[in-house]
Amino acid sequence: MMIIQPMTEDTAKKIQTWQYEEPYSLYNLNGDSEVLLELLNGSYFSVTENNKLIGYFCFGKSAQVPAGYKENAYAAPLLDFGLGLHPMQTGNGKGLRFVQAGLAYAYEKYGDKSVRLTVASFNKRAKIVYERAGFTYEQSFLKVSDSGSTTFEVMVKKI
Repeated sequence: MMIIQPMTEDTAKKIQTWQYEEPYSLYNLNGDSEVLLELLNGSYFSVTENNKLIGYFCFGKSAQVPAGYKENAYAAPLLDFGLGLHPMQTGNGKGLRFVQAGLAYAYEKYGDKSVRLTVASFNKRAKIVYERAGFTYEQSFLKVSDSGSTTFEVMVKKI
């Protein structure tokens, strides 16, 4: 059974050390204090199973990619949902159950409302999981940074 609870500082520091292999390194967090403060802002929740940290969920503005603002990707008043699965848990067929647990928690905590998530376009494994969970494509936008550009897709699960 998955246990979802508010993020603690110890757990946040563990998550900051996770390293994803290419092309998923985009999801690596650095260990600086700004990232730690983000993880502890009250919108992040750790997920454990069998006393092991397997991932996290976040809700609201923390689940948005700021580059989407100029494209009005987040104009509709929906609940934004973000998630991160431990690197050792990815690609093992556990994603759908993880997403479903996050959605169940979201509905319990925030009420039944349509949910929006943002995913890197290249992350085909995740997009398949999200589609299986009932999300559909809404729009795309481009994030440009010093390290290059990434296209993101906004997906919505309507209630």
